[in-house]
Amino acid sequence: MKKLLTFILIVMLACLLLDKVGGSDMHMQFNGDDVDGPLEWLFGLVFAGGGLLVAAIALVCAAVVTGVVLAGMGVVLIAVLALCVVLVLALSTPVLLPLLIPVAIVWLIVSRKHKQAQAHQHSL
Repeated sequence: MKKLLTFILIVMLACLLLDKVGGSDMHMQFNGDDVDGPLEWLFGLVFAGGGLLVAAIALVCAAVVTGVVLAGMGVVLIAVLALCVVLVLALSTPVLLPLLIPVAIVWLIVSRKHKQAQAHQHSL
């Protein structure tokens, strides 16, 4: 927290000390008066940051409302997707059978060695 506060203080001091950065022709009016110099920079940063904060809060609220409203629809979509995956696997089983036979043989050999190693450890 101290590092964050230090960083914010350095940024604010830099904004106060900088008169202009770049060749910006931005003019800011506050209560009808033209604001110029470092105060213009500070107001610009504060208002831009406030706008970003409001936008972030609005996006979070929209995401929460969308999640609540579409939760039931999401469950239905996941169920349909799972059904499609099962259907694709069922239809592709004859094609995958030549690939599954060597996998099954390797799995049996590994499981047999694993069982033998466990039996050997229990006998000791």
